[in-house]
Amino acid sequence: MADYRDGIKKEVAEIKFLIHDLRVERFINEIVHFHVTLNTDLEIYSIDQAQILHGEDLLALKAKAVGLRKAFQDYSNAVRSFSPDRTVLMVGKHYVDTIFDTCELILNPLWGRIDKVLTFLPGDSHSARSRAPYQNCIGWIRGVYNRILHFREEEEEKGLYEEFDVGTELHDFTRDVVSAYVAEKSSANATIEMEKPDSAVIGGNRYRFRRMYFNLVMNAVDAMDDTTEGLVRVTVAAEGDHVELTVTDNGAGMTPQKKLHLMKERQTLDGELDSLGFVFVRQTVKDFKAKLFIDSEVGKGTTVTVSIPCVSAEERANPATAVRAVQSVKPVAAKEKVGAPAEQSESVAGAALASVRGLIAGAKVRGAAPAAANTNLAAVAAESVDEPAAVVDAEPARTNDDKQRSCGRMIYCDYESSQAQFPGAIFAIAIDEDGRIDFFTHKPYGPHWNITHEDLAPMLYESTVRGRLEEDELKRPVLIFKPPSSVREYFDFKNVPERERSAEKHVQMLHDEYILIARKLIDTGLSSDTGVELAESLKWFPGQRRLAESEPFPLALLAEQVLTVEDAS
Repeated sequence: MADYRDGIKKEVAEIKFLIHDLRVERFINEIVHFHVTLNTDLEIYSIDQAQILHGEDLLALKAKAVGLRKAFQDYSNAVRSFSPDRTVLMVGKHYVDTIFDTCELILNPLWGRIDKVLTFLPGDSHSARSRAPYQNCIGWIRGVYNRILHFREEEEEKGLYEEFDVGTELHDFTRDVVSAYVAEKSSANATIEMEKPDSAVIGGNRYRFRRMYFNLVMNAVDAMDDTTEGLVRVTVAAEGDHVELTVTDNGAGMTPQKKLHLMKERQTLDGELDSLGFVFVRQTVKDFKAKLFIDSEVGKGTTVTVSIPCVSAEERANPATAVRAVQSVKPVAAKEKVGAPAEQSESVAGAALASVRGLIAGAKVRGAAPAAANTNLAAVAAESVDEPAAVVDAEPARTNDDKQRSCGRMIYCDYESSQAQFPGAIFAIAIDEDGRIDFFTHKPYGPHWNITHEDLAPMLYESTVRGRLEEDELKRPVLIFKPPSSVREYFDFKNVPERERSAEKHVQMLHDEYILIARKLIDTGLSSDTGVELAESLKWFPGQRRLAESEPFPLALLAEQVLTVEDAS
């Protein structure tokens, strides 16, 4: 086995893999360029007060960008000069920390004031016309920020294992993150297409799998640098007890010698800055007990196929094996910014999340009324979204009693009022064991961009049930439910004591919550005939094959399922 898989060599390899994946410098440069242009526009149109405020933000960003370039130079020099492993590890971690701090500044809703500032400018100004590319960059930077958070979690807990639907996972990840990278990296010369993926459950480290997939896409985009109309095509096809992920490009292709080089096991990564992506791909393929194939022809393009074994239906139907290695992971504490105003010392996903959890936990411990906690949560969620003007009216104006009586109608009204080409609505919801709404936020799809759950509920997007209401092929509304993306944060949100946390507890709680959500939506105005697609349905409802085999199934069928408490009685 190669020496980079053990000891400090492994730590160095992991930090190199991460840095290779992040590729954030170009996007931060684009953010800086946008803000320079915005400041110039404010000067041209003599909007002096806004220019002063925005100028302060721009200076802070430029200082971060200078520090970022210096940190990268130190890291690359250390690697290329074959510095000792501990030196490479130290400067590598410092560079990652600098990226994280820069992303944190950019994503902080108290920084930039983009929406407010742009209201002073005409629609044909350079800044206003650059809004869409800017949002693409913000989406990518948000993805980088979260990848660093997940990397830190992996350092705390090495055995992260989840069973997840690879088709749903890659579809959402492509839409929310990867497509922005392809659009900006290729300067719109390349596009990415994903055929409707098959449903297939695999088991392993989900975030590592995302990174492997993204490396395959990055390689495909790089191969099309000289192509005027590049195309990356992704398929996820179930083949018996395996699922095949293929990434195809129409780029430069590669020689047989290059293919052999990519597939060859490395004995060391010392001095290596480039070609790390495929080393990480091969390592992750092994972790998933999968097989890797490359088919390529010079001048015609490349197809990379990963054949992954699925988790059997029997394993998924057994709650005892539904989630493995579910252990508490220490949250990553946000760094306090020296000299910053108190309100700016809270990060988007760090200390602010901690204070939200504190509100929840405090309300439950003290027996406070749910409305008090929910009002605060809604306000925090609305203030933390990058599109405040579009989201503020989603929740704060409504009381918790409004939500209890009409959340189903709210979602359907969002769907009907959607301005998107393919109308839809997005929401996040949590129901307590008494059937009352613990948290609820929602928004219709807008005309120009498809909001993600990270945007909708920045503080709680990993700890609550995620939902969408979209049209199917027959123009009928269909509910799409997905579980909270973090088991740890779900337990934290629900205030479950550490000693009670287990795989079985997680399955039981979500089993009941899905039923309670269905009943609440029907009670508050959503039609019981609304179709439902439930991610990993057999995981939460083992033995209920009717749910899995008849998707989309009517919402009433989910509401009719038996709660754990009802079943026990």
